[in-house]
Amino acid sequence: MNDESYTRFGELISKQYILPKHLDISSRQVNYWKERAILPFFEKDKHGKMNIPQAVWLFVVKELADIGISSVELTELAEAVWNKPREEKYADKVIIDNIKDEKSGLSEHAREILTEQLKNEQIMGTLRTEINSFTDMVKSCIQYPEQPHAMIYSPKTKKHYFLLNGPELLIKLNSKFSDQTLISIPILSTIRKSIGLDLKSNQKNLEYLTSIENQIREIVVFKQPKVVEIAFDDNHIKPRTIKEKHVKQDEIADFFLRNKIPLGTKLLIDVRSQDNYKLTLITK
Repeated sequence: MNDESYTRFGELISKQYILPKHLDISSRQVNYWKERAILPFFEKDKHGKMNIPQAVWLFVVKELADIGISSVELTELAEAVWNKPREEKYADKVIIDNIKDEKSGLSEHAREILTEQLKNEQIMGTLRTEINSFTDMVKSCIQYPEQPHAMIYSPKTKKHYFLLNGPELLIKLNSKFSDQTLISIPILSTIRKSIGLDLKSNQKNLEYLTSIENQIREIVVFKQPKVVEIAFDDNHIKPRTIKEKHVKQDEIADFFLRNKIPLGTKLLIDVRSQDNYKLTLITK
């Protein structure tokens, strides 16, 4: 990714607009978990909005609670996932690795900014609460949705693992825990739903979307045609057809996640009828 891509990605990850009710979780339940430090990013006595990683964590907590993981165990898990990396300065290591990585796509100017941030304890104090292995998994899922991403938890050992970048971890865990129960919670559906919520918002243009993506969003989500077909000019992927019965913002969120539209792409809009559009992405 280049600097512009990093900026757009940061906008998507950090934007806080998701409420617990969007995930069908009651305020009473959220308050219960807040009191037990299971949701460490929520301020006490405040009903704050969440960004995507926080919403995914709330979803994971609900899934684990629904199958019988106790609040004591969830508190221990939250400590390991959120507080331990902060204390160990995991974020500092990630930033240093990105500065040193010649293949990161960062410009020299961006590297200089990150280097200066490392010296600022106030900025790093915030980043250490936002960057950890869990949020890295969420970011990876957004970038590579075709690969499996899940949080894995062992009720017996109380240990957790993050599945990303291929199935190798599952193979190792199956060997190590062949006679024990492992809980695997996929996260892509929650990410898709979270992005869909923002796509449906009243904000005209979303900063993390490209101009082409904002145009597609305008047609699919707000013009509300009965049928929209989205295709690439070279047919390297199967055309996506979005119909009236679909939850349009979730469908278009899934399309954006799974298809990286190249810079310089043009959009050909073919209005076949008032309620029927064909959108062709011209990449040549």
